[in-house]
Amino acid sequence: MSLSLSDFFVLASILQGFFLGIAILIAPFFRSETNVYLGWSVIMMSLITFLGWQDFGNFWIDYAWSLMLEFLFPALLFQYFLKVLDHPYLRAWWLPLVYAPFFVFLLVDLVIDLDFVFDVYELPFSPESPGFDFFDSLEDSLALWYNIFMISWMFRLARADTRLAPLKRQWLVRFSIAMVGILAIWFLSDLVRVETSIDNPYAAIWIAISVLFWWIAYVGVYQLRILDEQTEIHHLLHRNRSVVREEPVLVAATATANNSYAPALESLMQEEELFRNPDLGRQLVAERLGISEGYVSEIMQDSVGKSFVEYVNSYRVDAAKLMLKDQSFAPYSLEAIGREAGFRSRSTFYEAFKKATGLTPGLYRKQQKPS
Repeated sequence: MSLSLSDFFVLASILQGFFLGIAILIAPFFRSETNVYLGWSVIMMSLITFLGWQDFGNFWIDYAWSLMLEFLFPALLFQYFLKVLDHPYLRAWWLPLVYAPFFVFLLVDLVIDLDFVFDVYELPFSPESPGFDFFDSLEDSLALWYNIFMISWMFRLARADTRLAPLKRQWLVRFSIAMVGILAIWFLSDLVRVETSIDNPYAAIWIAISVLFWWIAYVGVYQLRILDEQTEIHHLLHRNRSVVREEPVLVAATATANNSYAPALESLMQEEELFRNPDLGRQLVAERLGISEGYVSEIMQDSVGKSFVEYVNSYRVDAAKLMLKDQSFAPYSLEAIGREAGFRSRSTFYEAFKKATGLTPGLYRKQQKPS
């Protein structure tokens, strides 16, 4: 079996998909009741890609490919969506029925295969009969349309949910759109198979799914886990209000007209913790103080003596330092702590923290551990 460059890419992605699915199921960082369904969905997608990618000429591989796992994948993914959304459908009596198409066709296929494949008995029709050809074509078509129906349903549920955190909702919507794209490629590949004599009309599907694996690995697993950690940290902070600013940023007192707004600005940061908003800018502060953006800049220059970014980041760094010192936050990742402190990304957190302390967040945390 000769492999092209695209084949190597697909093979690497299949392996990554299997390892990713297993990691989601067993790694403590990723494992959760919700991610169980994502893990099995990724493994199922990897298995389907592997079975359909090449004609291996192996009896058992070819037989496994005939079992229409395409009916099982959307059912698993549907439950993952419901779990993320915490949707009332999770308690619906009909929810197990989303697996019915897979088990119905599995049973029918086994009845047929006991004759055509294993010669256990003889059915009143042969593999060459028009009825069997029709059933075979119908099975493939129904698999495609069942996936289209389920993915469309997931998309509508995600779009309609306004309670979910924006990042999670965005992930579900984008995941649905990506799956719709793959289904479109599947549909076009079916047309190519019927209308042309191309050897491997489904190659585009395997490449598209391979790209999806890499995207799921970063956005669907790592980033959402960071968001879950950030949510847990946020709840922990509210339960433990002893975690407060250790060294409040002092506003320099100067005899200027701007000085009257400096305490109000300090209150926004210390009392309302406005710095935790990653989208915080001069415009938002100006709106809260009832002044113009230009006036905010004058306050920073005349009363604070720092740029706006430096001023806000000083609060964020102090908040991060307090969490890194507190052992109750030890289970959480540095990125989640940085985001809860108000930093938009890991890189800006590391840069601002090292500039303020001379240490990376990781090294700072190590130094705080009790000996």
